[in-house]
Amino acid sequence: MTRTLALALYYGLARHLPRSFRPVRVARCWLRAWCARRLLKCCGREVNIERGADFGSGRQMVVGDRSGLGASFYGPGPITIGRDVMVGPDVVCLTRSLRSDRLDVPMKEQGWGEDEPITIGDDVWIGWRVIILPGVSIGRGAILGAGAVVAEDVPEYAIVGGNPARVIRYRTEGGHLAGSEPPAASGK
Repeated sequence: MTRTLALALYYGLARHLPRSFRPVRVARCWLRAWCARRLLKCCGREVNIERGADFGSGRQMVVGDRSGLGASFYGPGPITIGRDVMVGPDVVCLTRSLRSDRLDVPMKEQGWGEDEPITIGDDVWIGWRVIILPGVSIGRGAILGAGAVVAEDVPEYAIVGGNPARVIRYRTEGGHLAGSEPPAASGK
């Protein structure tokens, strides 16, 4: 009964309340967090869910302490988000794709493939309008630049951007991982 009430309250009211940076923020943040704690598989402390976030039923989503889902986040399906993760507005996490393996059947009639979980490590910053594709893992401390389309795993402390996303540099001293070669010069 509590879960049904939380679903109705979240998708009927809380999801549509203004963003948390507007005046009277406490009540909105509290209401969205209250719903999330009852809907998500696991919801950490001090989680911030912004206006318009859509996580489906939430049964397969884990959100760690002090993490936030940005405005208009979309991510139904098996997603694990670590601690201290910042997710910007309009981020999309796709955990499955439409099937397209048969040529004798229109793609729209082939249905969906299996869920491929997305894992996001601790202390990650995901910029505005990033798209994360099925089965991707994002390493601890990574930064995903605005508009990136992330189709492959992202190493720890990497800064990625583009479509498809690629490593631009690392957050570590010297801009590359210890024990590895620095990224090749672009020739510009």
